Amino acid sequence: MKTRSTTIVWGAILIGFAALFLVGTFVDLSSFSGGVITAVAIASLGGLLVLGGVIGAVVRAGRTTESAPAQDESS
Repeated sequence: MKTRSTTIVWGAILIGFAALFLVGTFVDLSSFSGGVITAVAIASLGGLLVLGGVIGAVVRAGRTTESAPAQDESS
C-alpha cells in the first residue's frame, strides 16, 4: 500500500488545530504571543511526524525480514 503524503499533511494540520483548541480550554493562552504558540505547535507536530516516521520504518523493517523468502541451498 502506497503512503499518500497529502493525507499525512492534512492529518497533521487537523491534529495541530485540535491540540491547540484542547490546550486552549485548559490553559490561558492570552499571555503568550501568537509567534510562540505557532512555533511550539510546529515543533510539536514536527516531532510527532518524526516519531511516526521512525515507528513506520521499524515496523516496515520488521515486516520485510519476516516475509523474506527462505534461501534454497540444495542446488
